Amino acid sequence: MSAVISDERACAVRSSTARARVARRLTVEMIHRSGEGHYGGSLSPIDILAVLYESFVAPNGMDRVILSKGHGAPGYYGVLAERGMVALESLADYGRVGAALQGHPDMTTEPAIHFSTGSLGQGLSVGLGMALALRGRGRVWVILGDGECQEGQVWEAAMLAERLRLSNLIAIVDANKYQEWGFRHNCRATTPLRAAIEKWRAFGWHAAEVDGHDHDQLWSAFTQVSIGENGPAVLIANTIKGKGAALFESDPDRFHCTALTDEEYRTVLEELR
Repeated sequence: MSAVISDERACAVRSSTARARVARRLTVEMIHRSGEGHYGGSLSPIDILAVLYESFVAPNGMDRVILSKGHGAPGYYGVLAERGMVALESLADYGRVGAALQGHPDMTTEPAIHFSTGSLGQGLSVGLGMALALRGRGRVWVILGDGECQEGQVWEAAMLAERLRLSNLIAIVDANKYQEWGFRHNCRATTPLRAAIEKWRAFGWHAAEVDGHDHDQLWSAFTQVSIGENGPAVLIANTIKGKGAALFESDPDRFHCTALTDEEYRTVLEELR
């Protein structure tokens, strides 16, 4: 049995790694075509999403995925399009008036999008309600930003989820250590969410840390939390803002939301080949 699991894992990791690379390129093309957008926060969770959709979320199953950090939508769309869950052609219209794919996910436009997000802090509350409805039938995966975790609503939902023992609710914090406003700009702290593991455990959650770009680690962590202990679980996924392109990684503040010159765009695409 262990050999079968090992082979399955290796195959899944190879596949998700290759798919993530394609999704990164689709994401950069999409944002550049639209004129500007969130390069950094869209690229940092792509590996997380690629592993989730490779092995843990069936296209027509009962599991739900909520991108609570809705400004990372282009990366989300890139992963869904690479898997054929949204049409590749729809990426060309990203951000245009009346298009299905906008700067934040809209569940009314695509069946693969499980909730409309963008107002930070709300995703975990929605996920809690879905987890209650899907108890015994499906899991709910909520992807949060580390800056988003400063919202009080996140911790209200965390407290109630523990009280209800929602073992089918899994939060993943995209901990890329940056946010648009506040902490890094006024030098009061080096990360938006300090002592993350301790905070979540204090609310009664099963908490673990993982490299958010290591597909093998992510596969193991998702497998473990899928078993479902007696209560909700959270993974602190340490990521790099703008992962995949040296230009983005070198200046996360600039590439939070900006436009690329044509020369920069060509450089980034070449790196992502």
